[in-house]
Amino acid sequence: MRLKINGNFNEYYAQTLCLLFFPGSKFSVKNEAEKDEPCAEITVTDDAENITVMVSLSHLAKTETAEASEPKAKYSRTEKCANIACGKAFFEAGKNLLGVRPQWGILTGIRPSKFIMDLMGEGNTRAEAVKILKQDYLVNPKKANIAAEIAAGEQKFIKTLDKNSCSLYVSIPFCPSRCHYCSFVSCSSPKLLSLIDDYLEKLCRDVSETIDVIHSLGLSLSTVYIGGGTPTTLSEAQLHKLFSAIRAKVNTAELEEFTLEAGRPDTITAGKLREAYEAGVTRVSINTQTFNDDVLENIGRRHTSRDFYNAFEIAKNSGIPHINTDLIAGLPGEGFLSFSCSVDRLVELRPDNITVHTLCIKNAADFSKIKSEIYRKNVRDVTKCIDYSQIATKNAGYEPYYIYRQKNAVGNLENVGFALPGTEGKYNIYMMDELQTIFAVGAGAVSKLVSLEKSKIKRIFEYKYPYEYLSDTEGQKRREKLETIEKFYAEIRGE
Repeated sequence: MRLKINGNFNEYYAQTLCLLFFPGSKFSVKNEAEKDEPCAEITVTDDAENITVMVSLSHLAKTETAEASEPKAKYSRTEKCANIACGKAFFEAGKNLLGVRPQWGILTGIRPSKFIMDLMGEGNTRAEAVKILKQDYLVNPKKANIAAEIAAGEQKFIKTLDKNSCSLYVSIPFCPSRCHYCSFVSCSSPKLLSLIDDYLEKLCRDVSETIDVIHSLGLSLSTVYIGGGTPTTLSEAQLHKLFSAIRAKVNTAELEEFTLEAGRPDTITAGKLREAYEAGVTRVSINTQTFNDDVLENIGRRHTSRDFYNAFEIAKNSGIPHINTDLIAGLPGEGFLSFSCSVDRLVELRPDNITVHTLCIKNAADFSKIKSEIYRKNVRDVTKCIDYSQIATKNAGYEPYYIYRQKNAVGNLENVGFALPGTEGKYNIYMMDELQTIFAVGAGAVSKLVSLEKSKIKRIFEYKYPYEYLSDTEGQKRREKLETIEKFYAEIRGE
């Protein structure tokens, strides 16, 4: 896509607005647009009282132009005023050119409920925050209301949250095979899977040391989340070793929550979940993504819907109290009728949690080469799918409790977690809304040090790939991490 900006305006934000209407686009540096390449031109005029933005969008020999003006006095920052004016002009031009109205309007960022809470923190009521989303950011009323509903629920957790609590994320970046839509750092080739034993040895040492650091800082561990990848790619013996490393330092019976993201039904056995139950795991994820076997095959999942039913039954009989499940709206080859059937079948099983994701294909995914084609065909259908999932879960007694959005998701739509009352996944809330520090270990993991009182967040990135993680034989990365943690907590405590 070709983007031209006349005047002072944030190029990254301009690209984000382009992606609302042309998802999956890459931005050209050429002066001349290629045939059928969409083009956007933004012209910004800044006078003493207002910022006016004109946006011209062109695609397939058709052009639409729109203009919007915003008073500077209405906003705390000139940049925000310019963004709102540009967004409104972009929205109008895009709507007229393509006949598409993005459900989230011009709202950017991955945490809509946190945006609502920030508005309320500035003195707005919940109703006023919803009104701002609808009027200033052109958010569809349904989306504004679900964000506000989730924000209200999250505020209850904030009130009871121990400021000295934290969580631990343990990364198992291995899968039995790679799904074609996936871009996560997960290793599925036989050569990379052969690293598991060495990886686990180092991981267990890092888990032990990290928990020691947590204790030395005077923090209490509230949740543990073992994610991936697919953690149940590990054998029973390997899972036992990992659980033992955690239990050697933590009384898991005292945790608020202990989650094993089993994920793939084809990796779940009664023996593995028995190990999990005996280790104190309280929540297990089993994700089918769809009940349509043809779609499962098309996206590279090596299981059937029957395999999911079998794994779900194993989990129900394991003694583990809570089961999480996932679906994805917008998978190639799946339309509204198939997806709505998947929602209905999952609701009938009554898992504690159902998370409905919107398909998001990133550049590292196998489907990335046909991303634009998939997105163009899917936007209207996926919008219906997401709407249906929210109606069906509500009618079945589920409540939305966390929400996030991903850049380049189909239709710029959202991912929402629904829970039966009292079964919310606390780690999801703590992590997504940055309510507490998450210490993370393992390849691809990101620790997020959080101080709510100081409004300060610091991220620490581990090595991306398992072989890099294993290459740190001298512990250089580990020492740097510890120094960063010590410095962060010394600063926020005024030491």
